[in-house]
Amino acid sequence: MYRRFRYRLKPSRYKRDLCLLTLTIFLFIQYLSIKLFNWKEIPSPILSRLHSDKSLVFDLKSYSVCHPKQLDVENLTNYYYSQYANKEICFLIEHLDGGPWWSYVSHEFAEILTDLKRLGLESNINYRSLNLTSTGNLTRFLLNSCEFNEQNYFLNPSPIILLLWDIDRLSWHELSSEWTFLLKSLSLHVLVFIDDLHYTNKKTFQTRQYLFEYITSEIFSTYAYLFDNYYSNISSNKITWLPHASSSLFSSAKINQTARNLLFVSGARVFEWYPCRARAFILCHDRSDLATCLQHPGYGEAMKNDSQFYYGGQRYYSYMRQYTFGLATCQSVHYAIAKLFELPANGLLLVTTDDLVDVLEKLHLNLNEHFLTVKCSSVNQLANGISNLQELSQEKLNKIRIKSQEIIHQRHMTKHRAQLLHVRLLARALIAVSTSDNERTIKWKSWGRICD
Repeated sequence: MYRRFRYRLKPSRYKRDLCLLTLTIFLFIQYLSIKLFNWKEIPSPILSRLHSDKSLVFDLKSYSVCHPKQLDVENLTNYYYSQYANKEICFLIEHLDGGPWWSYVSHEFAEILTDLKRLGLESNINYRSLNLTSTGNLTRFLLNSCEFNEQNYFLNPSPIILLLWDIDRLSWHELSSEWTFLLKSLSLHVLVFIDDLHYTNKKTFQTRQYLFEYITSEIFSTYAYLFDNYYSNISSNKITWLPHASSSLFSSAKINQTARNLLFVSGARVFEWYPCRARAFILCHDRSDLATCLQHPGYGEAMKNDSQFYYGGQRYYSYMRQYTFGLATCQSVHYAIAKLFELPANGLLLVTTDDLVDVLEKLHLNLNEHFLTVKCSSVNQLANGISNLQELSQEKLNKIRIKSQEIIHQRHMTKHRAQLLHVRLLARALIAVSTSDNERTIKWKSWGRICD
């Protein structure tokens, strides 16, 4: 019997281990409490920054987003077509029919690309769809995509304007020798789009840095004001701010006057990236009188039909209209995410954090006129902020909701971003065929990019 049970804990040792375990759990809970609820400074993913020891720097002076009227789409299109109707210029657009972006919660990118296709058809300009499927002979692939005869082309090269939308598809820096030949042999002008600036590994950084620094003529960035924090030696003259926008799904003509006086929260519950949203999810669980949450469904076809998420096109749009307020913030990296436009477009009062006030003002959305803010360094602080919002008069809330909805519908819909791309593609083509007219070249470089 002794041999069989000799490894049993003695009562005194059992009590000691239990005390140690209790103390460890207590300290761990205290640690989480400090991290989650009482951090004075918000943690930020810094591994992909050029200077991880420094705070993010905002550059809002170098960029502007023109009012759609300032783009002067019709005049530029008419001018381009009258001057170069007989000039063979090839426009190649990746995922022109929306491609994989239709499977996203918001149809924003898919709509921008299909609206761009529509603008091309309306202006009698042939935007060709491009789908890069391999790393074969890029020269032959591009010429075939443009329907150019390979032998004849080199005798009289015509401009090729290439817009890449999925820049991480290929390892561009590993194709440097082929790019060198392409840029010397073809009249090629490469434009690229980038959404999230951060990256998950060194290889992604290398291929993007190479593409931005050596290959591209123009970069369309949703977060242009943060670009220098992630990539080096890229002039602001090369970058065009193409902010996120509201999908046409969020184009309701009126606000919901009978909406519930709660804060609507949706998206990924990842504290590292969305600390304020993560705290709001805690409130959804503990204080249903303040907030309601919709879990993120992930990406892919399944989310369109999964009834528990209410995502996927019209369902998401209809679901959120039940509520007066909507939370949109990304404090870890200060991204002006799509929700900043989608919520007010759909008639909800946009609630965000102080870090995005200057960015939104640059987009003609003003604090207390088009949106409100809350403090969010702890759950209790956020709860108090929501309570204060709920105490505002219905008249004031509706006034902000109506004004913000109007300005989003006027300036920040997907059709407006498609118009900007259309203008910049034509401007790039005009630059490609300009000769010694420096004034004209300067004009095309600024058309649609630099506005009062």
